[in-house]
Amino acid sequence: MKSILQEKIYRFACMMLAVVILSCDADTEVDKTFEEILAAQPTVESFSPASAPIQSLVTITGTNLNFVTKAYIGDVEAQIYSRENSRILIIKVPASAVDGIIRLTTDSDKVASSAESLTITYPVPTITSELPTMSVVNENITISGNNLQVVTKVTFGTVNGTIEFQDDRTIIVKTPNTGPSPLALTYSYNTVSGEVAVPLVENYTIDVPTPAVTGFPKAIIKNNPVQIGGTDMNLVTGIIFGTTPITTFEVTPTSITFNAPAELPTGFYAIKLVYGDGMEVTSDPIAYINRNVETYFNFEAQGMEVITAGQAAQITANQLNGTVAQPPFPSSTNYHHLKMLSPTDNGSSIAYMRFSFATNATWKTAFDAGAFNNNPVLHFWLNTNNTTPTLRLYATSAISKKLVHYNTGGEWKLVAVRLRDLFPTVTASDFVSGNYLRMNYLTDNQANVPLEVNADWFIITDEVLTGVGAVDLTSTFN
Repeated sequence: MKSILQEKIYRFACMMLAVVILSCDADTEVDKTFEEILAAQPTVESFSPASAPIQSLVTITGTNLNFVTKAYIGDVEAQIYSRENSRILIIKVPASAVDGIIRLTTDSDKVASSAESLTITYPVPTITSELPTMSVVNENITISGNNLQVVTKVTFGTVNGTIEFQDDRTIIVKTPNTGPSPLALTYSYNTVSGEVAVPLVENYTIDVPTPAVTGFPKAIIKNNPVQIGGTDMNLVTGIIFGTTPITTFEVTPTSITFNAPAELPTGFYAIKLVYGDGMEVTSDPIAYINRNVETYFNFEAQGMEVITAGQAAQITANQLNGTVAQPPFPSSTNYHHLKMLSPTDNGSSIAYMRFSFATNATWKTAFDAGAFNNNPVLHFWLNTNNTTPTLRLYATSAISKKLVHYNTGGEWKLVAVRLRDLFPTVTASDFVSGNYLRMNYLTDNQANVPLEVNADWFIITDEVLTGVGAVDLTSTFN
């Protein structure tokens, strides 16, 4: 049952459609319902030409042709090329057409047929231009000749090139990303007996450039898309992460984006980019951390403002970067460099960083029930540059543990500390105003100064990242 509003809309639509039809044909009756108008019976009075080559246009005259939705020549559907008005319809002869009557149908199951059959002819294309013997992937090649409008495809080996332009004298086709070369370059067209393929160049070469990667990532972290930049990246046809194929990825000429496999454990994996005929561009092993990671200090988003000098007179350097190389990962340009001079006789901190100020407002949640699967593990890069400083980690202002005289041997070590194991009595309720997680650097009454601390990438996750080389030093704190 239509509402009053629906009935008004319905009548208005019918009236507007009738007006449109009346404007096309003055003798068309408009006093009809919407359904009656759509159900009008089309007729075919004539068509021209009587004989048409494939891929050419045929003009049909008749009545109610504006309601035709499909056209056929015999049993082969033809494209409706243009709807001129209710009396003229233009169709395009398909490449596979054979002689037959023209049949038109509407969505109301009305059918109109021509009295005569349309005769189909099959022009034979000829090539007059000299063809190249090689091209680069995505390069356009031009083929010149006669009757080229009937060409159905240009094939490189077994792969069809994309036809960018086609008329009776010219075809412009794009070289596909395929191989191996050499391969056959052919074109196809239809005859009364079916489609035939004609060789153009028997030994055609497709040049597949090597994608040039500007840089693989140094680390990949769970739920963060992997992005690889470079040139000719759209030539990549496959990606292998470790030994696992990546089935879904996005490519542009300058980038590739994909997600690392969720099922792989934390570890080092090479990325292979496959292109051409099974050729590969392979990265060095890349750290993949398949855990949720909370980053606190990386000295990119934060600078030296997070470092407090406890005894500034005993510091010769407190700055971003020193003489050691950058940490292996993640990608970064800055780390904290501290060089400490005179020993302290009371174990006082020469410098320290706090985790609880505005730059790290969320760190206290690490001790919440269930947080980090009840196993918050602090990680940070450390390089003591062949010296033996002491590190003191405070959980609150009163509870601390020391890592005494630790030497990384001139290398970067990814230090791991299991916070709940190191501080078993500390709970989230202990963190009120004035209590904080804090890392202190000390000379600890040593005579062999200066001592050096280089540190970066303070994070918390829910396991010791042994898969990417983390060293668990929890038990060495006293």
